[in-house]
Amino acid sequence: MLIRSLANGTRTWTSTNGELRLWSPALHVLVLRFRGPLFDSAFSRIVVTAVDELISRNRQKVDIFHDWEAMALYTTDARTELTDLGLRVAPRLSSLSVLIGSSLVEMGVTMAGIKLGGIRMFTARAEFEQAVRQAVESRGGTYTPLPPGE
Repeated sequence: MLIRSLANGTRTWTSTNGELRLWSPALHVLVLRFRGPLFDSAFSRIVVTAVDELISRNRQKVDIFHDWEAMALYTTDARTELTDLGLRVAPRLSSLSVLIGSSLVEMGVTMAGIKLGGIRMFTARAEFEQAVRQAVESRGGTYTPLPPGE
C-alpha cells in the first residue's frame, strides 16, 4: 500500500518497497528520486502520471531527471512501463537523465536507452545535480546536456 504526502512542493509516496519523491524545480523540469529495495509497478504508474502532467502543462520540450542512486532493483513490469512511456513522449523530451548507483539498475537503463535512442547516465551525484541546475536555468526545451565528464 502506498502512502502519499506533500511538503514544500515535493510529492512523496512510500511503501515497504521504498520511497518515491517528485518535484518540479522549473515548469519544464521534473526530478524523481527513488530510494529503496524495489521500484515496482505501483511506483511506475505514479511516474507515468507525473510525466503526463508535465507534458500537458508545457508547450516546449521538457527535461526529466531520475535519481535512482539508492534504487536496488526494479521490476520488469516497471521497466517496461517506463520504457513505453519514454517511447510515447520522446518527441517532447529535451533530455532524459538517470543517476545510477546499482549495476543491475544500470544494465536495465542501458537496455532501455538502446530502445529509446539514448539516456544520459550519471554515476556522480555532483554532475547529476549540476545537470539539473543547468536545465532549471535554461528556457524550456533549450537545455543541451554535455557529454559525461565535461
